[in-house]
Amino acid sequence: MTPLIPWYITAIVVTTSLFTAAAVWHLLAAAAGRSGLPDIPARRVRIGTAVILFSWLGAALLLAPSAGSLTPEDRASLSPLIPLFGIGSALIALAALRLSPAFRRTLGAVSLPAVHAVQVYRLIGAVFVILLAQRQLPAHFALPAGWGDVAVGLAAPLVGLALARRLTGSRRLAAGWNLFGLVDLVVAVGMGTGYLAPLLLPELGPRVPPAAAMGAFPLMLVPTFAVPLSIMLHVLGLARLAGEVRTGMPKLAAST
Repeated sequence: MTPLIPWYITAIVVTTSLFTAAAVWHLLAAAAGRSGLPDIPARRVRIGTAVILFSWLGAALLLAPSAGSLTPEDRASLSPLIPLFGIGSALIALAALRLSPAFRRTLGAVSLPAVHAVQVYRLIGAVFVILLAQRQLPAHFALPAGWGDVAVGLAAPLVGLALARRLTGSRRLAAGWNLFGLVDLVVAVGMGTGYLAPLLLPELGPRVPPAAAMGAFPLMLVPTFAVPLSIMLHVLGLARLAGEVRTGMPKLAAST
């Protein structure tokens, strides 16, 4: 069946993707300003991160096929663009970490509350539940991916607020939230591709096809942009938390 995505779902997904890119860029730009970098390296970090984030999103927008162009074979298999974007974005991030001391310094100055609160965009998972009700997504994917993302998105600003106020146990709460968010993404990707479905829901049989709508515009923006970016933010959050635990005290400049 060819996926039929309502126009308002397209508007929500595209708008949320643009908001996400802008919010993460603002997070990094602010960190570059507080990192103590000289003006020129800080400017390069701001420009470089803007180019990477919006080029990444732009490529996902341009390359995502329309639902009407999907053949039966396409709907029964995983789009090669999804792992390509995931692996490519990870390699670019690792290269930037290795080659740019200014980028590493910027990440070390990212606001700890903000790097958690920014994932409020994960509320986009609500569209999966809506599309399930419209029979455009299978329940084995839409229910765990949708409600899991909604839970992560709702909790994100609360975790950020707890960290900002340095409430007792806030770092343990943040670590648990990050781990839950990563597990949610693994389950969502595994169920969306069909690979985890036989393990978690054996009653579905040994071969579960991928959720076809996730391989076409606009939903393809989620696995090609939002998911890899969310993984990076969770890893950054855990790394920052671990660094503060090792020092035995919060880094005030990076936590405000």
